[in-house]
Amino acid sequence: MLKLMRYLKPYWWTALLAPLFMLLEVIMDLLQPRLMASIVNDGVTAGDLDHIVRTGLIMLGVALVGLIGGVGCTVFSTQASQRFGTDLRQSLFAKIQSLSAPSLDRFGSGSLVTRLTGDIAQMQQMVLVTLRIVARCLFLAVGSIVMAVLISPKLSLILLAMIPVLVVFLVIMTKLTVPLYGAVQEKLDGVNAVLQENLSGIRVVKAFVRGDYEERRFGEANGRFLAASLKAARVAALNGPLMSVILNFSIVVALWYGGGLTEKGLLEVGSLAAFLAYVTELLFAIVGLGGQLMVIARAKASAARLVELLDARSDKAMDQRSAEQAVGLGASLTREANGEAWESAADRRAFDSGTRNARRGSLEFRRVGFAYGGASGQRVLVDIDFQAEPGETIGIVGVNGAGKSTLISLIPRLYEATEGQILIDGTDIRDIAPEELHRQVGVVLQQALLFTGTIRDNIRYGKPDATDEEIIAAARAAQAHDFIAALPHGYDTELGQRGVNLSGGQKQRISIARSLLTKPRILILDDCTSAVDLNTDRRIRQSLQTLMQETTCLIIGQRIASIEHADRILVLEDGRITASGTHEELLRRSRLYRDIAASQQGA
Repeated sequence: MLKLMRYLKPYWWTALLAPLFMLLEVIMDLLQPRLMASIVNDGVTAGDLDHIVRTGLIMLGVALVGLIGGVGCTVFSTQASQRFGTDLRQSLFAKIQSLSAPSLDRFGSGSLVTRLTGDIAQMQQMVLVTLRIVARCLFLAVGSIVMAVLISPKLSLILLAMIPVLVVFLVIMTKLTVPLYGAVQEKLDGVNAVLQENLSGIRVVKAFVRGDYEERRFGEANGRFLAASLKAARVAALNGPLMSVILNFSIVVALWYGGGLTEKGLLEVGSLAAFLAYVTELLFAIVGLGGQLMVIARAKASAARLVELLDARSDKAMDQRSAEQAVGLGASLTREANGEAWESAADRRAFDSGTRNARRGSLEFRRVGFAYGGASGQRVLVDIDFQAEPGETIGIVGVNGAGKSTLISLIPRLYEATEGQILIDGTDIRDIAPEELHRQVGVVLQQALLFTGTIRDNIRYGKPDATDEEIIAAARAAQAHDFIAALPHGYDTELGQRGVNLSGGQKQRISIARSLLTKPRILILDDCTSAVDLNTDRRIRQSLQTLMQETTCLIIGQRIASIEHADRILVLEDGRITASGTHEELLRRSRLYRDIAASQQGA
């Protein structure tokens, strides 16, 4: 938990002022019983009305000063906790952006959402109650004990004997509740995971009439969360009553012993009343402290989960050697092509505008292997060995589960190869800064993911400063301009979450335009035209052939028609490259390729 307190450091002054204002309020509250004792002892008993009025006015002034202290504490503690939570949330979100794919898989989206929302809320609440309620309870407890000792040292021995018992009790309760609240947050992860899966796949659920099944699945996760919450609540519920029993017993003993002192004339009636008031204040302070310790215990469990996320492996981590080798690798590749697929010379010039530092783009796999879960896991790719020259188009084909998508995921380091090397222009990709690597490698996935916003914003997502001419040129190349222009608001059309108001083919074409706009050195197309018709697919390929003459392209295609134009085609089978060649060569030499082509021709 202390590791997260660095996010409170920039707001140390508000975090300091909050308890100082609370100390002012507590001092004013502690003066009230002494003033009340003065009224009883020196006013009521002596019949001095002036003293009663004067002391009453002083009590009113003290209360007003205490009010100022309370308001000030609330203002500054709220500022500190909210700013702390904002910075922590921002830092965690940035961390999630930098996580490697295995780390993201390990945490799961449901857990990440819970940590970024519920766990941070627990930490904010902890900071707030620490600066306000915990500070008040501690000041009030210490102050009450001091004031009680000043009134009657003998009578205060009862309180001093009670304190160690309460401290031991609170320590035991904290140790019992921290793991229980950790389990509560884990079960909440499960609830969020089921909810996210259901919402993202709601059309599939409805299509297969599985609403009842999903309700049962959510009910089970919700029930596990309820059971964990009740278990933690039952243990936490013991806290207040047990402490009240201990403290009320102390009050009874104080009344019995204090009454005897009063009867003997060793303690004034007003002083006994003031002493009992301080004991009551101490009662409320310790009971309140015990209640807030449950909040702190829950926050401690959340803090452990947040620290685990912050300490997770980031794909931005690299050594100094890598940083030095990565310097200067960020320029864009010069494009020189004939422009036959462009509708106008202006489109071509718009697309080619920008940085023009000529780059190569060779790609080499050297005996690359990969297994999910590390070297000890089941191998998905084995001895992948091939080289793609700058400007060459490589097609990759194979049956489902052959490892095609896994192979291309290794190039931008979404996953790390467990064996061998992958080189771009002779440089191991592990020696290239991840941000720079991602700028060099463009990826268009089959499942096109668009963001809430306009179509224009989605196309220029990778190049925020792109001009309208560049955006339109990229859209034309991806065969997206015509349908975008036909929309009521054109490129300013607002998209729903994940582009829900577009068809699958339209989303894929916008995704292609988004990658083309960044002009990557290496372009990876993972079956990204599966939702478009054959004629549109052909026009997109023609545009790519014209545009990407000096860009290395890797195309994964389920349809032979999407890759038959490639300079070379790799046939992937059971994680191995079993054949390589042109479309015509593979029809003669590869039985698997021939079977795939024949099945599609038959269809």
